[in-house]
Amino acid sequence: MPTEFFETVNTLVEEELNLYKSLSALVDVEEYRVRASDMEGLLEILRQKQSVISRQEILLERWNEISESLGLSGGREGPAFWNSLSDRIGENGYNQIVAQLNEIKDLGQKLLDREGMIRASLEENLAEMRKTLLKMGRGRVAMKGYSQGIASTY
Repeated sequence: MPTEFFETVNTLVEEELNLYKSLSALVDVEEYRVRASDMEGLLEILRQKQSVISRQEILLERWNEISESLGLSGGREGPAFWNSLSDRIGENGYNQIVAQLNEIKDLGQKLLDREGMIRASLEENLAEMRKTLLKMGRGRVAMKGYSQGIASTY
């Protein structure tokens, strides 16, 4: 029944969109944590992101199952899958699915771009933290030398 198959595919697309929206919210927090140099908070957000990514991988398996139900292998990659899907759910259903997938694609690209900016900011913060640590290390060596010098004069 085409309606039931459409509902299965549509539900899968909606779940995928919701996961991307969850990732977007986590990236907002990740950006804040990086700017605040909150490494502990950042690690927690990265754990949460990994959980969402794991759920995305499960969705990928479900896409593979849909591909197999269409008599194809290789998941949703390639025109054969999309042609078969269009034949199975009709033009209106297909257009609706494609519109949602385009929204996911756009959101995914925005997330990748933001992640790149966050990574650059994190690297910049890490470089500054390293400089601070080096200065602190040099200061400790200087203080130790100074302290030893004072002790040897008395």
